[in-house]
Amino acid sequence: MKHFLNSFKYAMSGIIFCAKYERNMRIHIVITLYVLYFATFYDFSRAEIILLILTCVSAVSLEMMNTAIEVVIDKIFPNYHTLAKIGKDVAAGAVLIATIAAVAIGFLLFWDTAVFFEIWLYFIGSAFNFITLVVSVALAFLFINSGKKRKARIRKKVEEKE
Repeated sequence: MKHFLNSFKYAMSGIIFCAKYERNMRIHIVITLYVLYFATFYDFSRAEIILLILTCVSAVSLEMMNTAIEVVIDKIFPNYHTLAKIGKDVAAGAVLIATIAAVAIGFLLFWDTAVFFEIWLYFIGSAFNFITLVVSVALAFLFINSGKKRKARIRKKVEEKE
């Protein structure tokens, strides 16, 4: 049972690592939260909600896989190497493809001018709603730009342990 519980602890450590050190991960997190919030303004079917969740999870998961690949490649090849570059580029390409698909799916699901107008009225019709939106955007901006410099800190930590 201890090993089973530890697996959740290690998984959370990986998620926290990505959120802490990877700006693109923080961008994916913020966009996912806004997508899920704005989905509440729509009358999506269960299948559309599932598609939306799977799309967001795919982009976030691939970003985490990209980070894992980059960290391992950086450990194996601390200096520039053509194969290391190819590995990193391919992993980043996978994230890009998933993100492009997510944007396309988002447009197909969310593009409804009547709902856009309802959302607009919701936020401009109430000072509280408008201020909440502005504060959330400011906090999202701060969160996205709050990460730590990954490579320098990781290398320093690895060198201290070795």
